[in-house]
Amino acid sequence: MLEFKIAGCYQFSYKNTMNTRIRLWLTTLLSLLLSISAAKPDELQRPDIWGIAKTTFLVSDFNMARNYYGRFLGFSEAFSYDSERGKILSFKVNDRQFLEFIEDPQAKAKERLVSFSFETENVEQMRQYLKQHGQKVPDKTAMDGASNEVFQITDPVGNPIEFIRFGAGGLHKKSQGKFLSEQRISKRIHHVGLYSDKIIDDDPFYAGILKFVEIVRFPDDRKAPPTLLYLGMGTCVENIEFSSPGTKNFAHACFLVEDMQQTVYTLKERKGNEMLAKPMIGRGRRWLLNIKNPDNTRIEFTEAHTVR
Repeated sequence: MLEFKIAGCYQFSYKNTMNTRIRLWLTTLLSLLLSISAAKPDELQRPDIWGIAKTTFLVSDFNMARNYYGRFLGFSEAFSYDSERGKILSFKVNDRQFLEFIEDPQAKAKERLVSFSFETENVEQMRQYLKQHGQKVPDKTAMDGASNEVFQITDPVGNPIEFIRFGAGGLHKKSQGKFLSEQRISKRIHHVGLYSDKIIDDDPFYAGILKFVEIVRFPDDRKAPPTLLYLGMGTCVENIEFSSPGTKNFAHACFLVEDMQQTVYTLKERKGNEMLAKPMIGRGRRWLLNIKNPDNTRIEFTEAHTVR
C-alpha cells in the first residue's frame, strides 16, 4: 500500500482510492446492464395504408346487385369467389378498388356491412403492430378465396375492418386493365362512412393506434363535440367519415364525381323505377347526393372541391 503525507498533516491511501473507483465503475456498469435488460423491445411501426381496397355488403339477391350496381350505376361484374360467409360477387371500380356483395335473403333486416378493407403492403406486420397495441387480432393472417393475404378485426364500436394485400396471382390483381366499364358512374371510392356511437376528438383507436389524422371537423369550434369528422390515413388521399347521430346501417361507400350536375342527369336518364334524392350541400361545403339501393343500403356521391 502506498501512502502519501501532504504538508506533514494529511495522509491518504492510494489503494483505498483505487478500490473506491473500481466500486464506482462496477456500480455504473451494473446499472447500465439492468436498464438494458429492463428496456422494452422496439415498437413496431404502423405499415403504410394505401387506401380503401373494397367494401363488402350483404344484398338480398345477386340479381338485384347486378341490376343496381351493374345496370344502374354502371360498374362491371368482374368475378366471384368463395368465403366463409358464402359466395362473394365482385364489381370493379378501378384497378385497386372493388364493390363486393354476399347474398342473404334477410339482408334488409340486418346490419349490412360485412367489412371494409384497407390495403397495406405488410399484412403480418400490421397484425403484429395492432397486437402490440392491445388489439384483439387473429393468431395469423389468412389467404382469402381470391388468393389475397388478409386478416379482420372489429373497431371499438363493432365496425368490421379488414387489412388486405392483393396477391400477385389473385383474382383482383389479375383483373388489372379489365372490367372497367365506360358507363360506370364513378372511377374512385372517395371515403367510407362508418357508424360511431359517439364521435370524439383524438379517438384512441383511429387517431391513436392507426395514426389517422383529422381532415374535416364540424363544428370548427373544438369546445363543442364533433358531429362530423373525416379522418385521413396519412399515406393516401382517401379517408373515413363519422357522422352523428347515426345507425349501424349508416355504413356506406362514397364515390368521387367530377361534376355533380352531370352525375344527377346520368342517373336520371338511367333511373327507371329508381327514386332519386335531390343533391345537397354538405357540412363540408361540397355537393353531395345520397341514394339507397332496394335493401336500403346507402350510396353517396361527392364532388372533390368545395362549392364554387
